[in-house]
Amino acid sequence: MSLARYRYFALVADHGSVREAADTLRVAPSAISRQIASLEEEYGTALFERRARGMRLTTAGAAVLETARIILDSVQTARSAIDELQGMKRGHVRAWTVEGAMDDFVYPALAEFSAAHPSVSFDIMVASSDQLVQRLLDDEADVIVAFNPILHRSVLSLAEIADALVLAAHPGDAVAQRQSVRIAEIGEMRLALPDRTFGLRRLVDDMVAATGIELKPALVTNSIESLRSFARAGLGVSVLTRCATQRDVSEGRLVTVPLQGRNLRKACLKICVRKGRTLSPAARALARHLARSARGYAAGHT
Repeated sequence: MSLARYRYFALVADHGSVREAADTLRVAPSAISRQIASLEEEYGTALFERRARGMRLTTAGAAVLETARIILDSVQTARSAIDELQGMKRGHVRAWTVEGAMDDFVYPALAEFSAAHPSVSFDIMVASSDQLVQRLLDDEADVIVAFNPILHRSVLSLAEIADALVLAAHPGDAVAQRQSVRIAEIGEMRLALPDRTFGLRRLVDDMVAATGIELKPALVTNSIESLRSFARAGLGVSVLTRCATQRDVSEGRLVTVPLQGRNLRKACLKICVRKGRTLSPAARALARHLARSARGYAAGHT
């Protein structure tokens, strides 16, 4: 039995798209398609309906998905039990994060953790804040790093970082020469925004709604990198967090301009786990380390 097949199958079912599942796993779409085809051959039936707008489970596929989740959860439970026996000599952690926090927060924190625990391995998956919370509730994630998540009563926030919203622009853009931009002005700009599954987008929508203006973005995307690329290419400006722009600013590829307004709010990056769940020693240690790193990051960026 190949666990990879069931893992790929479950992700395609969750995303409704081979390409989105491939982006999450950072593998080629063809690799996932081969695994799905292999699983369908084994069961002797189609598990998905292939549609122009994505993949939809067949009745047989829904039954297999239930089994797949049991298999994957059982394997993770067994791994956690072994981790308990072996302590921190080894371990595996499933951490899900928003893309905008990876460069400036998540990977530096992981580097510190790995230096102390070199035998611990990771699954690092990227998704929007809404998707991250669902992964946590479904026990597909041990710990999540999310911007302005809508917190379920079963989700526990361990620490948070307040991060300023900025306009990201090409250095040659006229906006890049300004000291600040009022929220009410962004409706007149060629603008790129994340889709509404992102906590960042909800924050922008709430602030803009109070001004009475209507946003008509030139680009809506589920990729933070696409928002950065839009601004780097000089196509317009993007609303991002300061954390998501640090590398490009330091390398001179972007300029950030502070937003101003009476309704201005900061994004809140939260480190979360599921209440009541017993984490493996490795997952518990990483969650605590991320929480400490968040408090340290917040203290150093005030």
